Amino acid sequence: MEDEGKSLSSPTGSLSNKTRATTKFTPRQLPRPKYTSARGSRPGYVSAPGDGHLYLDGELFDFRSFNTPTLLDGEEFQARDLVETIAAFGSPVSRTYTLHVANGVFPDGKEKPSSSHILGWDNSTNDWIYNETNWRNIDKALDLARHHGVKLIIPIINQDYGSSDTNWVGNFVDLIRHRYNIQNYTIAQQAVDWFTDREMIECYKKIISFYLNRINTFNGIRIGDDQTILAFETGNEMNWGYQNGSIAHDRPPPANWTIEIAHFINLLAPKTLVMDGSYSRNPKMAWEEEALASPFIDLHSYHFYGEGEAQPYHDLQNQVRVHKKTFIIGEHGFFDKEAVWEAFYKNITCAGALVWSLRSHSENGGFVTHGEGNNIYSYHAAGFRYQTSKKFDTQEADIISLTYDASYRILRLNPPPKPIPGNPEAFLVSNGTHAGISWRGAPWAQEYQVLGAVFQDAQFSIISRYVPDNVEEGQLFVPLDPTNPTKPIHITLPEPLPNESHTGWIDTKWCPPRSSALCGDIHFDKGDDTKPPTSYWRLIPMSPPTKQNSTKNHNLNPTSQNHFISGGWFSVRAVSTDGVPGGISESVFLKTQWELHVGEREWS
Repeated sequence: MEDEGKSLSSPTGSLSNKTRATTKFTPRQLPRPKYTSARGSRPGYVSAPGDGHLYLDGELFDFRSFNTPTLLDGEEFQARDLVETIAAFGSPVSRTYTLHVANGVFPDGKEKPSSSHILGWDNSTNDWIYNETNWRNIDKALDLARHHGVKLIIPIINQDYGSSDTNWVGNFVDLIRHRYNIQNYTIAQQAVDWFTDREMIECYKKIISFYLNRINTFNGIRIGDDQTILAFETGNEMNWGYQNGSIAHDRPPPANWTIEIAHFINLLAPKTLVMDGSYSRNPKMAWEEEALASPFIDLHSYHFYGEGEAQPYHDLQNQVRVHKKTFIIGEHGFFDKEAVWEAFYKNITCAGALVWSLRSHSENGGFVTHGEGNNIYSYHAAGFRYQTSKKFDTQEADIISLTYDASYRILRLNPPPKPIPGNPEAFLVSNGTHAGISWRGAPWAQEYQVLGAVFQDAQFSIISRYVPDNVEEGQLFVPLDPTNPTKPIHITLPEPLPNESHTGWIDTKWCPPRSSALCGDIHFDKGDDTKPPTSYWRLIPMSPPTKQNSTKNHNLNPTSQNHFISGGWFSVRAVSTDGVPGGISESVFLKTQWELHVGEREWS
């Protein structure tokens, strides 16, 4: 994004021709950002009275939204970005991912203690060892969600997907390994049945008790009493495998396990819903009858991926409704074309449906990306029509818009315009030869304007329009000319990627290496999450000459001006999907002699 040339456009025309901004304005004229559903933000527990729908404060609260699997992972900026994005949907609901379990002490482990919530087992206390730093990250994310009226579904622990190769964040086999001191993944998997071993059931309850009895360090609310949580889920995609080495995973957890765990959650969070995290991968046996009949389980879910998987939807929903329970599609997606998404939303009537998955802006500019295989990538609001990076999904704009609109239509409301974005956060960088500006993006921004001024309190001129930020993290860079801060900048984007087919995606979870089963690209491939290399260095903040802070000096003769003007002020303004100008960043000063202010590289 740093090449100079013609004005920023694509082969099919300008990326936006709707902007109504003037060429000059002052920062005092900027609107306040608003990230709230058109229905408003309301406290209270969500209820499921048994008619197949959800309610909040007596009003319908059915939802269509996105999974946000990184929401609880740590970075406050990224958590805020996700929460403020979800807050704009009709019923602002999202589903997080599970607790991370450290497994780096094992020969085949991938999950480091630094990113984990559970570190191991302490024989002296007969309890788990926890990473308090990462639990505080959960506290912060929950507090952010509470302030924005976002309700969360939280699956507690992750399923075993067959081998250490598909063990991305730690799962219940790692808990078995820690508890019984078994180093080998396969041996632990075959030696102990997570769903029937009494010791592991009691050990799981210890984790649940720690979680739900925890007092949030940011707001003092016991997590089991937090109205932010729509439901605790017994686990993610829980599936009862066979202890004979079979690759078949086609049965739900035993009903007595699900009921016991649900009852325990109920005792610790009596006003919060409980969702059955079973995923049998066998719609003819999605749940055991006893689980469907249990009064301790409020919601039952299933996941639909790829072509044809949603065909059993009506049968599954009817099965749940017969028992006066509520059906939720906990994950769905990877359909081959946009028309399938549209038909999907028209045909489903269940209380909730969540797309897999939404990722945030990056702290280092651009977006966090994630690949699923078969040209399928995570989505980013506000949805970008013209993709220039391989790690962005070419169907993204339609999927974001279809889901946003469906989130209001399920409530029998007309979809409002997408939000006017708030304030980006600008910072200065260098590519080694040029200085430039980058920024942390604002939720729901479609594009940005780059602004320049000689004096900080002067009117800022728009020096570049229609600048998108749909690039990989750390790759956002617009070159600046500090000797002439109001001079227009012309930049050229790479050619947009052609629309790419999503046909043929295969779910390869529980696909062991060298299996004869159909094993395509690995679902949730962490290798695709590697941060891209960067050649950008942060510039240390620079202080302007005192006289360049004020326009009162602009009437000085050119000779006097040149004596104290040694750079320019720059800022970035977000623009909505409808071309409405939104928030503006704080201005940053770039010296003409900026080379002495080069700091550290973004990351190596």
